[in-house]
Amino acid sequence: MELNEQLDQNYNKDKKAYQKTQRLSQNVKDLEQQLKMLKREWEDARIKQIRAKEDGDASLEKEAQAEVEAKVNEAKKVQTKLDTIKEVIERNKSKVDGYIEELKKEPGFEEHVNSILEKRYNRQLAKALKEEQQVNTILDLCQKHPTLANNLRGMVRAQEELDKLNKEIEPLDPEKDKDKLDEIQSKIDELVGKKNSNMDMFMSYCVKKDVDIDREFLENLISEKSFAHDKQGNINIEKTLKNISKGSRKKILAYQVALDRVPEAKISKANDEELGKEDLEGTQPTIKLKSLTSDPMNEQKTEPPAPTFKWYELRKRFKYWMEKRKAEKQAQTKQEEQEQDTETSSTSTSTSEKFRNSYKYDVVRDYVDKKEEEIFKESLKDVKQALKDDSEQEK
Repeated sequence: MELNEQLDQNYNKDKKAYQKTQRLSQNVKDLEQQLKMLKREWEDARIKQIRAKEDGDASLEKEAQAEVEAKVNEAKKVQTKLDTIKEVIERNKSKVDGYIEELKKEPGFEEHVNSILEKRYNRQLAKALKEEQQVNTILDLCQKHPTLANNLRGMVRAQEELDKLNKEIEPLDPEKDKDKLDEIQSKIDELVGKKNSNMDMFMSYCVKKDVDIDREFLENLISEKSFAHDKQGNINIEKTLKNISKGSRKKILAYQVALDRVPEAKISKANDEELGKEDLEGTQPTIKLKSLTSDPMNEQKTEPPAPTFKWYELRKRFKYWMEKRKAEKQAQTKQEEQEQDTETSSTSTSTSEKFRNSYKYDVVRDYVDKKEEEIFKESLKDVKQALKDDSEQEK
């Protein structure tokens, strides 16, 4: 299958048709609910029929028999309609999926997709590493300097009030509610001033003390994250930042797992260096991954025992797990690799050029987006389970 504009146009046409049929999903749920209710009504009518027969009431038995038959006929009609809708949805889905299935048969296509995923996951990993570093630095500053903690609370409080006012504005009419809008705008200007004033003081300290805090990151942290409050309504800075940091750590581990699951993908040099700094600094001592360093299902008595790591050697522990998984994966495919044709390398080189501009097509972008999300979700799920297992083992 040749990847070109015409193919992409056909794909988008079929995708649009499939998206329309997807709207029928609610109809499927409604019809399935109807069948469920009809089954119950049939059961009630059948019981009524049996009891009428036991009581010798021929008239009631005949009436119940008619009711049973009516429910059966009605259920058949609903089932036929349901099957037709499901068939239409499945047919359109298969048509859309068919484009990728054909492209996957092309030598080099999957390799190209994997190279895109490698770049994407490394970008996301870099973002998560920066988030963790910035959040931990802000947390450290707030713990050591109450004034800075108050500045941060001032920013958060102002942002929370701004969010409320912005919601208040939404339903107002620019002409009819002009006075109200002017009043709200005046409050907004005042809150923006308070927020910026606190941010200026916070950043001024960071610049003076040469603390690596990015102003844009701080702005996004305040505007995009929800901060915890205690029962008295006070903003809990420490609890919130610790939770954000833990979330970043989970994403960091999940992106490493995701990269390990993409054939031939590697952690970028820049990310590898950042992860190396964490080992040296002994960060995140409370997070361990015992369950990711061994696989009880694959362990044999002849295997050497798994190495032990110090509490601060998170990356080494995690790297050991990934290397072990990679070794197992290589062992499983060793025979296939030996049977590969010697022309594979030259074919790979030519096909990489063939798909060099493929990402401009919707059919490829959609496939990459879907695959990226699926791999990451599965990786994050595994990381969360591993952390949970570690936590339970420590109790």
